[in-house]
Amino acid sequence: MDLRPPNDERFDQLWSLHNTGQVVNGTAGEAQADIGFLKAWGLARPATADTIVAVIDTGVHGLHPDLIANLWTNRGEIPGNGVDDDGNSFVDDTTGYDFVNDIADSSDARYHGTHVAGTIAATGQNNRGILGVAFRSRIMALKASADGSQLPDSAIIAAIEYCTLMKQRGTNIVAINASFGGPDYDSLMRDAIEVAGEAGIIFCAAAGNDSADNDFTPTYPASYRLTNMIVVAATDANDNLAWFSSYGSTTVDLAAPGMNILSAASTIMTVTWSNATYAAGDFQFSGTTTGISGTIHFCGLGYPEDFPPAVNNNIALVERGDLSFRDKVANATEAGARAVIIYNNVPGNINGTLQIPNNWLPTVWIKQSDGLALSPATPTYGTVICAANVSTNYHFLNGTSMSTPHVAAAVAFAAMNFPGETVAQRIARILDNVTPVPSLDGLVITGGRLNLAKMVDTDANGLPDWWEQQYFNQLTGTDPNTDPDSDGANNLAEWIAGTNPTNAQSVLRLSANKAGNNVNLAWPSIEGRYYRLLATTNLLSGFTELVQTNIAATPPMNTQSNLFFSSKPAGYYRLEIEP
Repeated sequence: MDLRPPNDERFDQLWSLHNTGQVVNGTAGEAQADIGFLKAWGLARPATADTIVAVIDTGVHGLHPDLIANLWTNRGEIPGNGVDDDGNSFVDDTTGYDFVNDIADSSDARYHGTHVAGTIAATGQNNRGILGVAFRSRIMALKASADGSQLPDSAIIAAIEYCTLMKQRGTNIVAINASFGGPDYDSLMRDAIEVAGEAGIIFCAAAGNDSADNDFTPTYPASYRLTNMIVVAATDANDNLAWFSSYGSTTVDLAAPGMNILSAASTIMTVTWSNATYAAGDFQFSGTTTGISGTIHFCGLGYPEDFPPAVNNNIALVERGDLSFRDKVANATEAGARAVIIYNNVPGNINGTLQIPNNWLPTVWIKQSDGLALSPATPTYGTVICAANVSTNYHFLNGTSMSTPHVAAAVAFAAMNFPGETVAQRIARILDNVTPVPSLDGLVITGGRLNLAKMVDTDANGLPDWWEQQYFNQLTGTDPNTDPDSDGANNLAEWIAGTNPTNAQSVLRLSANKAGNNVNLAWPSIEGRYYRLLATTNLLSGFTELVQTNIAATPPMNTQSNLFFSSKPAGYYRLEIEP
């Protein structure tokens, strides 16, 4: 039974999850050229412990409304107290860490890491934006870039070693997403990846965007080819190898969707001057704007006397310093400014607040280096964007950087359903169950594209492997049409109902009792299922009255009152599971 299409507003644009041939961002796809997301999640375990995917990248925009709920939290650390509470040698690593500047700031230096994180684990069923392939998982944000572009090997290695450390301390990291690469071999990085594998972590690496044959032109880390690695090429919405994707019949494992991929954006705050756009960040309670333009004037530390008369109806640039952010913005307001830019006085980002809700000016922060470049150029014309509109929180990107998080999320999905499997077993579950694609034959080792659904039901009998293991001590081979407990429901019906196929007392049974004019109904339910109630006063005429439909499960038991028979002497109810 497939998962119902979720209520996330832009799900229909996630062709990689559910491809009906729809047009997405101007491009038509091919039906079923997707990873089988709905079928896979319809076969998933109802509830499990959190699985964690570490994203080594440019950082993650942790305040993004579709990501904030699914960020990993280090429960051993007290945020912002400047103390290494959990004794792991990292101070205030509450959601991740910045391994370039060696500080507890995992915010995105550009946009790349946020996009990757959204594909993996954007929050599902929240009536907003998108959802991730492994939307019940958590993201550990490990920043390895100071400029949003370059990722030094030293920072990558430190991030990998952090994953291993935290895994050994009991944090359930199952995968590292590595959407980066280059031509240089680094033995220390190779060793770090291998040690992570020994700790139980799978390393998912992008094949590269050079249209190259990696069998002859190595790229790293993809070409380390360690036993705990999965290397990923990219496909488009028509199951073709993406034009930019690197490949390799002996060096690239499989392909996954990586072209025209919609995911979370972090560049919703920007400052533009001299025809260049610079990433910015927001302050809590800041006002918002989709664009305020004017002359940017330098206003010192933001004291009242620092604001020149010309800032009236223009933009104030203020250096971080003695005054609170709230006072700086209040003084800018008094001077008549229309927006405020605050630049840091130390390397790194600002995690700031204006303290209370108010009618504040749109206020953004920029990095120290950008502020030091802008301040001597003032007065200069510029634009501030501080947008909270949800439509600006998402964008489309292409790359094996986008295909790799599909596979990292698949590792998390496999770990959720089969928590006892080893690294080798988990990799085999993914690689042995791809969808063969003619256009990939001879270009990747498996000749196929990621198939999330086949991973969880490898013999395609409609019964998830974990369920067969739970009740019959075997992963495959159970006949869905037999009825081992002779209760009138075959194995497939028992799976759909969430009942025990080996216990005749475990059945989908509707109980009813009358209380005044109401009839109180109850039945056992399972997460993700929907039910409908029908009724009749005459069994010979069938259940012709639809009482209620789309009744969502409230496990372990649904209860409901009904007035259908309040004016009738007797009657009958029928409970059905809806597709």
